[in-house]
Amino acid sequence: MVRGRLTILSAAERPYCAALLAGFAARHPGVEVDFVFGISTALHQRYLAEHAAGGAMADLYWSSAMDQLMGLVLEGHAMPHGVAHALPAGCDWQGLALATTREPVFSLIRGPLAPAGSFGEIAALVAADPARFAGQVAMPDIKANGLGFLALLDASLRDPCFEAGLDALAACRPTLGGSAPSLVNHGGQLAVHVLGAYALRAEAAGQAAIAPSARPAPAVARLAFIPRRAANPDAARAFLAHLVSAEGQSALAEGGFWPVAQPPPRPIAPIALDEDFPRLLDPARRSALLARWRQAVGRQTGGTP
Repeated sequence: MVRGRLTILSAAERPYCAALLAGFAARHPGVEVDFVFGISTALHQRYLAEHAAGGAMADLYWSSAMDQLMGLVLEGHAMPHGVAHALPAGCDWQGLALATTREPVFSLIRGPLAPAGSFGEIAALVAADPARFAGQVAMPDIKANGLGFLALLDASLRDPCFEAGLDALAACRPTLGGSAPSLVNHGGQLAVHVLGAYALRAEAAGQAAIAPSARPAPAVARLAFIPRRAANPDAARAFLAHLVSAEGQSALAEGGFWPVAQPPPRPIAPIALDEDFPRLLDPARRSALLARWRQAVGRQTGGTP
């Protein structure tokens, strides 16, 4: 029987993981879970600090900032997880990291509905009514929000109208948010790259609507891996197995996540976990995006996420 303390670094908030944690506790009553929530970049910095300090570390790292996690995996930080699963193809990276959810990012809009899911649609929307959106736009602060950085980087590679859309957003003097709740609660006319679970809750509560789009929503994978210096790798392995089990995937859906083992309720375009993924980790490409973003939003930032 698995016992002891299990420390999880999680970019998913605990209230939305209540069913998941309750199911794990019922299966493994001898494990005490220390569930550490944080914004993705802050969690990444904590992980790096723990690693630099030497000694034992947190047992499981679970985040939607998949580029940050995959960077660590490719540098050799992950131990083989050893978890048997029936996940779809493309959800297991060489037995070292598992994708647990596929989570889209949406644009939220208030007032008259109009397409705003792609950067081309955003450019057309702002151009049609600049006064409506001046000072009324929120977007992720990519210094603090790893998911925001990845979503913007993916758009820069896949959206042919990225430059025009970014310039349109910049012209609105956007408010920068470090987390999905800050984007939802901004109260303006448009919020860009809001994580799907938060966007759907906001729409259900009548706070805003998910903007329609002719393009499928880009989607990130919420990845998990067990650090090589995990203090309790057996407990981490048990939790990871629970995450990808039928029970765990249903619990994630109950919390508003989009589990990989269930069909997505809306069309999505997942960022693939494949041999091309390392291009998203290219330092020159990431530095160029940060410089372009800094120039567009007119703010000084420090360091490459």
